[in-house]
Amino acid sequence: MNKAEKYNVNGYLSIKRIAVVSFTITLCFYVLFILKRHFSRPLMPPIDDGAIRPAYWAVILINIVFSFVMVFTLFLYQRKVLSYPFKVKRDELVANIVGSIMIGLAISTLITWIQHLVWAPPAAARHHTLFHTICRSWLGDLPLIILPVLIGYLMRSMHLEKIAAIENETLRAENLNSRYEALKNQLDPHFLFNSLNTLKSLIDVDVDKAEDFTQRLSSVLRYTLQNKEVVTLAEELDCVRSYCIMMKMRYGDNLQFDHHIDHDKYDNYYVLPLSIQGLMENAIKHNVISSKQSLTVHVSTDDNNHLIISNKIQPKIGKEEESGIGLANLAERYRIKWNENVDIFDDGKIFSVTLPLKQNE
Repeated sequence: MNKAEKYNVNGYLSIKRIAVVSFTITLCFYVLFILKRHFSRPLMPPIDDGAIRPAYWAVILINIVFSFVMVFTLFLYQRKVLSYPFKVKRDELVANIVGSIMIGLAISTLITWIQHLVWAPPAAARHHTLFHTICRSWLGDLPLIILPVLIGYLMRSMHLEKIAAIENETLRAENLNSRYEALKNQLDPHFLFNSLNTLKSLIDVDVDKAEDFTQRLSSVLRYTLQNKEVVTLAEELDCVRSYCIMMKMRYGDNLQFDHHIDHDKYDNYYVLPLSIQGLMENAIKHNVISSKQSLTVHVSTDDNNHLIISNKIQPKIGKEEESGIGLANLAERYRIKWNENVDIFDDGKIFSVTLPLKQNE
């Protein structure tokens, strides 16, 4: 999951959703407190000085409006905090909790003070009513301050889980599509025609090599049809070796594969299936291979858990424009599965692709 999706709050904290959730929280809050005959800001006691006082239910309605404003404002603050890419998760949590409490208490104090001015308490109680009412308002409004924080994180968690589920399904679809494309390439009439011609020539010259060629072709096709989301580097390289030997039988010394892989360290690391084999196919497909222009494909590992596949660019004359769909598909699969980048380098002379190697699956 990329950062843009993680910090995009519109997917779960849109203004419309904030308004609906704020109204629901406020309404439920007051229904519960009405049942207990207790409110976040206590109703002012009746007085006998002849002043006009709002009716009992009018006070409740006014408190509901004020509380809705408070909750809505706190959700807007949530929206701002959760959309900001904090470098440290703790900083986000502190900013969210501390900021929400300060904003909530400030709004609660302001609303209580306004109510105090409108509905002044009896003269006998004026020396303590405002402070007493503000303190009770803070305690009563505390759930309305905490709930937006909890619900904001809950909504984001559900949103991210939904995105992760969608991405997992997308990855499965991409893997199926990749296997299909690889199988289609392997079953391409041109590929089979060349393979059968190679096999026929081997049968006439060396039956043992013909049998080995047949087994390797079967191995490549069988690997293409497997149903795995990830494979070890050793498993992928077994398929690549079979494919390379088949291609060597076809192109001879005009095609070379230079492998420098730390097998002791990386054989049990994970890659996506058909990633290396697909890059080998691309190198052979898009470059001239002849006695005058031999092609060498280099495969190596570095010390930073990466696998590099590279070759000198030998473009075919009059070839069709490359779409880049295969490389884009490969990069998207790695991003979805492990949130890792596939680095592609092309300076017109050298083409290379760097794949991340994952230790744990």
